[in-house]
Amino acid sequence: MQIDDMVWKAREAIPSVDKILDKAITNLGFGSLEQGKILAHFADLTKKLESEAFRVYREYEDQAFKALIKLCCGGKTRLDEKDLELLVKATRELEFKAGQMRKARGGASFQKIIQRLLTLAGIPCEEPHTETKRLLRRIDLVCPSGEVAKNTPDKAIFLAVKRTLRERWKQAVPEQMKGARLYLVTMNGECPEGKAKEIKEAGMVAYVPDELKEKNHLQEKSWIRSLSSLPKDLKDTIPKGVEQTK
Repeated sequence: MQIDDMVWKAREAIPSVDKILDKAITNLGFGSLEQGKILAHFADLTKKLESEAFRVYREYEDQAFKALIKLCCGGKTRLDEKDLELLVKATRELEFKAGQMRKARGGASFQKIIQRLLTLAGIPCEEPHTETKRLLRRIDLVCPSGEVAKNTPDKAIFLAVKRTLRERWKQAVPEQMKGARLYLVTMNGECPEGKAKEIKEAGMVAYVPDELKEKNHLQEKSWIRSLSSLPKDLKDTIPKGVEQTK
């Protein structure tokens, strides 16, 4: 078996983001939490779920490396120099691929964590439907549904969920959506004065870690809000009677 084939086979030990989140939610007992508790401790639960999901992911990653070793050794109890050379090369390749996977999954995992917790809190949200994704571009979630976002966008809320505030977050605002209710949700630990100004100019409301919102330069900026306030703001903003897909 070639190295690429062995690495690919070993990576099969790492399940999808959804399955990892399922296990993390079960481990933490979040599935049985009352909606009120999720609403009251949303930011804290987000951090806990993200941490547990990463821990679960690393467990599966460890399994992938163990599987790779078995594939390289082929059942041998003693390895010759050729076997060791193969093992070193394959391990390096898997580490490179695993590093890429961690980076790619980081943002996707954060988005799904926000979606899962909002759903558990009784707040409907979902990814944009296929036919609306081109229009919405970097919008990651819509409340209450993709159908409402498509047919009556004035009754929808559009969420760009970005773990960090790199320059890409600006691309979340298509020109044709200026004036829509656009929320930026992030775990980024910094939001300097200039970045806050850019967010306001983009017509967005940003939800940042609670401790960041408490910084002096952000306390009086109404468009920069704490992550804890996101669920309540969504519940208060979604028009009554639009909770179901229309």
